[in-house]
Amino acid sequence: MHFHMHKYKFESKESNYHKHKILGYTQHTVGTSSLHFHTFYGVSSHKDHTHYFSGFTGLPVKTPNGHVHKIEEILEENQHHEHAFSGYTDEEIAYVKGKKPIQAFI
Repeated sequence: MHFHMHKYKFESKESNYHKHKILGYTQHTVGTSSLHFHTFYGVSSHKDHTHYFSGFTGLPVKTPNGHVHKIEEILEENQHHEHAFSGYTDEEIAYVKGKKPIQAFI
């Protein structure tokens, strides 16, 4: 399996009368072939405050043209509120030369 990245783009659930946009690319690949997942992290800002987020994708979900990963997480609490978000990565992937997946031994 080659190191690859997925793009993701979601909108959070509303909290404190606003939503946040969450977008980026998955980072590290952990595992092998059909049993792998990715890490992700980032920052989402809205007007006068910022929320950080990080986590792990779910295992691959097979699609007609490849696979996607489910992402489900909560933006870090800030100004006494937090936002939940969930969705799937894009099916299209980008391969990165020179990087190898992190092997997971079960």
